Amino acid sequence: MKIQPHPRLRGMMVGDEVYSYHYNLAAKVADIFPAAVCVRIGVLSTESPMELSHTPQLWRADEIENLSVCRYCGTRDGVRVVSDRGIPFRVCVQCLPPDAE
Repeated sequence: MKIQPHPRLRGMMVGDEVYSYHYNLAAKVADIFPAAVCVRIGVLSTESPMELSHTPQLWRADEIENLSVCRYCGTRDGVRVVSDRGIPFRVCVQCLPPDAE
C-alpha cells in the first residue's frame, strides 16, 4: 500500500516558509512527512543566562499554509508580497489583482 501525501504538501520543499494557523507562527520547513512538516522554532530559555535554542515541532498539514508559493495558483515564479499587514502571503504576477500593483 502506497502512502499518499496530504494535498497541501504537494510541491512543498525543505526551506519553504510555512504559517501555522494553530500556533500563529511562521517558520521554515526542516523535513516533510506524508501528513505533517517538521519545523524548527527558536525558543528563549527563562533561566539565566538566557539562551536561544532551536526546538523541532511537527505541524499538521491541514493547519499550515505555504508562504513560499503563489496563494492562488501555487507557482514559485515571480511571486511577491501583496500586503505587509497580517500573514505575509505571496501572489504571482499573473494572479496579482490590478489594484495591488
